[in-house]
Amino acid sequence: MNLQIVSLLTFAWALLIPAVLGLAQLSGRRLPERLTQRLAVAHAMGLLIATVGLVLLFLREPARLVEVGTPPLLVTHGYEWRVVLLIDRLSVTYLALVALIYPVIVRFSRPSFHREPGSQRYWFLVTLLAFALTTVTLAGNIDVLYLGWELVGVSSVMLIAFFRRNPRSYQNSLRALIYYRVCDLGLLGAAMWIHHALPSPTFSHFAENAAVPTAAGVALVLLFATLAKSAQLPMSPWLHRAMEGPASSSAIFYGALSVHLGPLLLLRTSALWMAHPGVRVAMAGVGLLTAIFATLVGHTRPDAKTSLAYATMAQLGLLYVEISLGWHTLALVHLCAHAGLRTWQFLRSSSLIQDFQDNPLVGTDVRLRRRSNWERLLPVGVRQSLYLAASRLFWLDSFQWSFIARPFLGFFSRIATLEDRLLGSTPAQRKS
Repeated sequence: MNLQIVSLLTFAWALLIPAVLGLAQLSGRRLPERLTQRLAVAHAMGLLIATVGLVLLFLREPARLVEVGTPPLLVTHGYEWRVVLLIDRLSVTYLALVALIYPVIVRFSRPSFHREPGSQRYWFLVTLLAFALTTVTLAGNIDVLYLGWELVGVSSVMLIAFFRRNPRSYQNSLRALIYYRVCDLGLLGAAMWIHHALPSPTFSHFAENAAVPTAAGVALVLLFATLAKSAQLPMSPWLHRAMEGPASSSAIFYGALSVHLGPLLLLRTSALWMAHPGVRVAMAGVGLLTAIFATLVGHTRPDAKTSLAYATMAQLGLLYVEISLGWHTLALVHLCAHAGLRTWQFLRSSSLIQDFQDNPLVGTDVRLRRRSNWERLLPVGVRQSLYLAASRLFWLDSFQWSFIARPFLGFFSRIATLEDRLLGSTPAQRKS
């Protein structure tokens, strides 16, 4: 069995189980809890076995870059949409990371969601995430990547609002959705620009596309598209709100896999922007500012999951800097090590305080001292002012709400009122 067939089988298996659970959700059929858990376990273990086979075949492949394509699945107005998979060092490494972390999350989730209302919905969203991550990882062109990118966002938003009876859950999921939509519009614009301005939309030909005059503009739009998924400035304030979801989904999304899709996209498209210093400077500036911002804000957060969220954000900022400097191998190693560490920390965060309280050497006085050595170099007045601003997120959240979110919500509220008047209906009648 060659590498092309194994890659297609891996992609098909990643799609099969979420398709089954999704059809059950759409039809309103409630499956037995044990069956849904076994389907999720089979999905995780099957993906792991397929990934091991893919890695072994890739190591024996002399070319170290294999492109697999299907016949056109959609043809319209001269445009052909086809599934193109790219097997190289980057895709194999990230797919191995997904295949190793995904079974851990499934194993952790089984006792956590035993007899939990909505557990079938949870298993559907987690398996859908695994398929979406497989799609983004193996994507050989911008079209396939956009499909997986959107599915990651959908499953992320729905898991933030998993405990939907809690008003804060769906409010915070709405915040995340707004940030995702804004930056995903950038990815859609980049995809359209790539199809119209570059000779080929496949990633294997991006090195040839770098000489096109508009390549720098496309790269800047792609950089903007990564900001929300990886919570980089100015699209950062949603990440701590995503902690409303279950601990297992926080681990796989905001500690391990979903938040690293930004660096993954930059590494995948590096051949396009490496020759443009302006893009690299912008990338490094975003990463450095985010690392400083997240470090300061994280030291003011009192709960474990939020502190981990800002620590993750800071490390992602450093990844942006490493990628901009051309240290791609270091960035890939850093990414994998960071994902493994954050997975363990997020899974342990729920019981961390209880462990401290049960420790007879600590007792009930739980104090986590997180002061860094560099902080002692600052005068006391400067330090206090700095952390007062950090405790308020440097007013970034308030600014975005007052000048961006509220005007847009007000505009669409007026549009809805105008629609009611034109149609002669009321909001109560529309709901009924």
